[in-house]
Amino acid sequence: MEARNRAAVIDYRNTSGLATGKTPLMVAFWASTDNNRQCISYSNDKGRTWAKYSGNPILVHPSRDPKVFWYEPGSKWIMLLYGPPGNSYLLFESKNLLSWESVGEPIPDMYECPDMFPLPLDGDRAREKWVIVDGAGAYQIGAFDGTPFRPETKKQPSDYGRNFYATMTWVGMPERDGRRIQVAWMRGGSYPDMPFNQQISFPAELTLHTVPEGVRLYRRPVREIAKLYRDTFALRDTILKPGENPFGHLQGDLFDVAVEIDLSKSSSDQIVIGARGNAIKYLAKDRVIESCGVRTAMKPRSGRVTLRVLVDRMSIETFGNDGEVSITNVAGPVPSRTPLSLQSIGGNTYISSVRVHRLQSIWPK
Repeated sequence: MEARNRAAVIDYRNTSGLATGKTPLMVAFWASTDNNRQCISYSNDKGRTWAKYSGNPILVHPSRDPKVFWYEPGSKWIMLLYGPPGNSYLLFESKNLLSWESVGEPIPDMYECPDMFPLPLDGDRAREKWVIVDGAGAYQIGAFDGTPFRPETKKQPSDYGRNFYATMTWVGMPERDGRRIQVAWMRGGSYPDMPFNQQISFPAELTLHTVPEGVRLYRRPVREIAKLYRDTFALRDTILKPGENPFGHLQGDLFDVAVEIDLSKSSSDQIVIGARGNAIKYLAKDRVIESCGVRTAMKPRSGRVTLRVLVDRMSIETFGNDGEVSITNVAGPVPSRTPLSLQSIGGNTYISSVRVHRLQSIWPK
């Protein structure tokens, strides 16, 4: 029977009773292709071998994309399932991963690939909020105490790019770390002349912040990207004039670019980062950020804006204002004279800081 795998958990407490030794049990959840039966497979050897549960299906209910996590305050497992009525998420609970009961009301206006997790607001765990993310990356913030989910905000896009879908976050990060890390499937890309097809986004840390417009979900590249840095070019407190390009001498294919701009000391209309023929812009008068042709509003904060650009073989991921805005696009190289450029258009731009890191591949030769 073919299947669509969506979620996996580690059953540290052996609530299922399927563990045969001291190694924590791994459990993978999948929906059969009839989209009516939810099943599990499990591993007692750290994922090296897997067995289908003899009692499958564990749940008969349309439709698919089960997302499962342990809810500690209630000592129970929670499952989100995409399905009817309409485009909704359904909530189920279980004590043992094997027997499930429906709880709460459907969560409406949600489509495919659910994710759900708590985050501290402004770093304060005493003000924890719950976040639901749908297949397209739109999120809603609310409260959750085991059931039901109570929304407190309207849905907002967590990314504005053309190729951002089916996100998933890591569950069970070490307590000393505590980050919520997310990746997305970069759906819809084309990869001519590449030895691969399809890709996922850079891992990003998710945080909740209060801004004048309300509570917003931020996405920032994980700090581990620094392990790929080869060399660094940096500038501070520089006035960039039209026609100048401080990146003109830089060569390479893979970059991590961070620019902070002080608009209170600038007269330019635009600041433009060129990346292998693709453009990332901040339009100062319009208060708009643009990456590979995709635009969205981004207001300055305290008179400043920041741009962070990750340039990979076939993608450009742009983060504005330290993660307030995220734009993920598949973007191959376009013929250009220079692999990287920084330009000021329509006046001078005061650059508070610039850091360009050339990146090495994660794949050893």
